Amino acid sequence: MLDVHQLSIRARLTLFFVLSIAIILGFTGFALVNVVHRSLVTSAANQIETEFSQADQRITDGPLAHENRIVLPMHGDVVVQVTNLAGTRVWAASSAIVNAPVLAHTRPDFSATNALEVVVDHNKRTAPYVGEISLGQVQSLSTAGGPALVYGFVYGGPIDHSVAILLASVAISFPLLLLLSGGLIWFGIGLALAPVESIRRRVDAIAARDLSERVPVTGGDDEIARMARTVNAMLERLEAASKFQQEFVSNVSHELRSPLTTLLATVDRAVSDQDRANWSVAAETILREGRRLDVLIDDLFWLARNDEHQVETARTDVDLDDLLFEESQRVRAMSELSVDTSRVTPTRVVGDPAMLKRMIRNVVDNAARYATRGLTFSSAFDDEEAVVRVGDDGDGIDVATSEPLFDRFVRADPARSRHSGGTGLGLAIVAEIVARHGGSVRFVEVERGTLIELRVRCDGRAG
Repeated sequence: MLDVHQLSIRARLTLFFVLSIAIILGFTGFALVNVVHRSLVTSAANQIETEFSQADQRITDGPLAHENRIVLPMHGDVVVQVTNLAGTRVWAASSAIVNAPVLAHTRPDFSATNALEVVVDHNKRTAPYVGEISLGQVQSLSTAGGPALVYGFVYGGPIDHSVAILLASVAISFPLLLLLSGGLIWFGIGLALAPVESIRRRVDAIAARDLSERVPVTGGDDEIARMARTVNAMLERLEAASKFQQEFVSNVSHELRSPLTTLLATVDRAVSDQDRANWSVAAETILREGRRLDVLIDDLFWLARNDEHQVETARTDVDLDDLLFEESQRVRAMSELSVDTSRVTPTRVVGDPAMLKRMIRNVVDNAARYATRGLTFSSAFDDEEAVVRVGDDGDGIDVATSEPLFDRFVRADPARSRHSGGTGLGLAIVAEIVARHGGSVRFVEVERGTLIELRVRCDGRAG
């Protein structure tokens, strides 16, 4: 059995349209034959009524002989036969059936106009004539010889003949029309799908060679042009994703190589000269680089899950001022830096507690890494946003060129190098978390040091 899904789109569309046209032609043919048949029947009925009038006039006005039949002239395809009321004698008939016996009788039919139904008599005597008559009607009339019945028939089967000719014409012409339509549809769909196939071949070649190439866009704004532009936009995203992946893998390899190299070199030196090795220094180096690897791997894992939309954002009340106070205590306990929290005011938002805590910690760690003597924290509301600022008194950065610092694996000037412990991922994670909470992050120009500003929507909804 034919599986339609295995056919090409061109074949399926052609089959669908051909079947649709076949159904339409079938209904059209049926309706046409029915209309023509009804028209012929109506025309014949009107002609019979005319013959009734003429027969009535001639029989009523003329002499009626009971022995000899009156021959009535025949007009068109209609014949009439006049019999007595009992239906035992023929008084007059059209020339074509003048010698015929009584061909029909009547029976009551209250659905008919005159409450009489014509019933054709089938016997040996009427057999030569019955096959030639159809569409019988009857009418009563009064004559000099008494009441009579006038039967009218269509003679020679012109209606059936005309309908048969029409059916033959439909049976021959409609399949030819269907075949012609199928060919035109096949050809037209082929022309319509040709640009699509061209784009497919082009994309296939681009995917195999160089993602920087693009699909030619035809003029206008039709479906093919829009599809070509959409494909080019997709190719641009794929090219950007490919470059990003290559850069990401390269940066990750570089970042992982540095602590691993330090770890291996430290272990090699200690093992090669165990007697003179400073094991406390080696342990401190291994611990420091191990922690750096742990932070790097954790950041990479979070970014990877975030890129795959696998990080769910909770919605609860979070006090950003409490997070800042916790960070101030942590900084004082781990370093000699001072922390000014005098401008921290109660600032509650709706958001993910773990993400917001990570956001604050990354910003504070980044500031503490480059601070000389101390840090400054502040928090407040600005309309529908909560604003958190974290500053340090270090060397500072160029705010005008600071936007790339929120990209992955990007660091500031050489003074802010990896020797200070940064991986270039902390601020990138901050930017992702802020975006999830409908906010923004930027560096603010200050006279000394660096000041980073975080804005988070109070309701926590992404913009």
